[in-house]
Amino acid sequence: MNKKKLVRSAFFIFFLAFVVSYIIERSGYYEYNLEKRTILTGEMMRKFEKDISDGKDVTLEDYAIPTYRDYTSSLTRKTNKVSSGVNKLLKRGIENVFRIFGNFVKEE
Repeated sequence: MNKKKLVRSAFFIFFLAFVVSYIIERSGYYEYNLEKRTILTGEMMRKFEKDISDGKDVTLEDYAIPTYRDYTSSLTRKTNKVSSGVNKLLKRGIENVFRIFGNFVKEE
């Protein structure tokens, strides 16, 4: 395998990883978790009101929802890092192209 094919293959893999991580980010996973948490909060409120009306001893820990869970994996972190790097590289390339075009514009 020559170097040109290797570079093309690597670029294609990085581009594919960027597209996949972008789709995962935009898929609505965060919004789904917020909706799920709202439903759970409503259930906990009903349980709290029932326990109060029954005269049970209540504590905050019985009804609190964990505030943060990290669902990321090493693959997710790596693809996010790659997509950020590709984004920076593309941004620099586009800025340089416009800077070159700007040099062709005559200032009077």
